[in-house]
Formats: sequence, structure tokens, C-alpha cells
Amino acid sequence: MFLASEKGTTVFLKTGSLLLCHAHSLSYRTPKSLAPDACRKWKSFHFSTRLKLEGSDHFCRLVVGAASLPVEMGLPLLAHRQTKWYLDAFFFELMSAYDTLLQEMNVLYAINIDIKSVKWNNISKKLPSQVNELMRKEQEASWFKRLLWYRNTGTHHAYIPADYEREGDGDRTWDYDHHDVQLVYFDTATNMTEKENIKVACPDYLKKMLEHIHTVWGKMAEEFD
Repeated sequence: MFLASEKGTTVFLKTGSLLLCHAHSLSYRTPKSLAPDACRKWKSFHFSTRLKLEGSDHFCRLVVGAASLPVEMGLPLLAHRQTKWYLDAFFFELMSAYDTLLQEMNVLYAINIDIKSVKWNNISKKLPSQVNELMRKEQEASWFKRLLWYRNTGTHHAYIPADYEREGDGDRTWDYDHHDVQLVYFDTATNMTEKENIKVACPDYLKKMLEHIHTVWGKMAEEFD
């Protein structure tokens, strides 16, 4: 149900590298017991989820690229600004994929509340127990809480904080042996800040969200496929 095909070739999401086709070239198998109108809505939300995961992969690559260059190199502040822009876009798209997954559930499980009201707290009690438990388990995971904090910080509060580290001998801009960009996470439970290397953390958040959404899709397919 959750796989699309183009000329007999399966289109799939591969962890760490997204392989997707354009919307107009996708064909779907109709989920069982789903009326034509509901199926049309599900297709739209399902493609949106995949599109946002693909966008997350794109911005993840851009983040890692921008973070590989010290902020003093090239045009003034360009690497610094690009890192900020791409971080905001990466976390926004990645968490948006989770939001559109909820829209898929709203249609498939015939909850049918208004699109503007589709939030976890509004649909959770109407989901099958296995799906509900799977979603709740990941919501309590450290990686998910961090991802949500980064997204909310960049979207609603200010910008995603980062720390820039550069070491090396010499006075010239290119005289460096080591350069890193660290994400700065604020743990509201301990009121402490923690750092994580952007080149490791962002691909890992992408991988974990891909794995989670694929697992949820699998549970949904067991019932509707």
C-alpha cells in the first residue's frame, strides 16, 4: 500500500538517501475499505510525507556542506548564514513529515476531523493500540524530544543555536587543522546545555525519523493492504 511504482519499478525510501519520483509519475494501490474520496486525500498526504522526507535529506546535505567551511572563509559570513538557514529548513521539514503522517492517519482510520485540528492529542485515542503504542514510544525517546526542541526553537522562538570550533597555527584564515560546528541543545529537564556535532547529529536525526515513519507505515499496511 505504501509503495508506489513507476513503469514496474518500485519506488522506495532508502535510509540515508532518498529515492523518490515526481508526483505525476506515481501510481498507487488503493487501500482496502477506503472510499475513492478518502483514497484521494490519503494519496495527497502520503506524498506530502515522502516529499518532506526528501526535502529533509536535501537540507541535511546542505547543512553538512555549509558546516564544513569555517565562517571566516569565502564571502563574509556566508558559511555562517547558510548553516543557520539550512538548519532551520532541515528541522522544519523533518518534523513536518511527522505532522503529515498524522494527516494520513486521520484519513485511513476514518477519524475525519478537520485538517487544522489534526494533532497527536486529538487523534491518539482513536488509533489502534499497536499504532498508538509505537508512536508514544518514540515520542518519549531522547532523539525525538531533541528534534522537536530544535524545530520549535527555529520555527517559533529564534534560531537554532550552534557553536563554532576552529583550531590551527598561523594568522591567516586558511591556517586551520580542525573545524567543527556543534548544535547546542537546551535540556529543559536539567536546565543544562548539551552539544552534538552537526555532521553526525543531523544525518542521525534523519535516519531515526525515516526508520520510525517506515515502521508506522508497516503497521498501517498490515491493516489496510
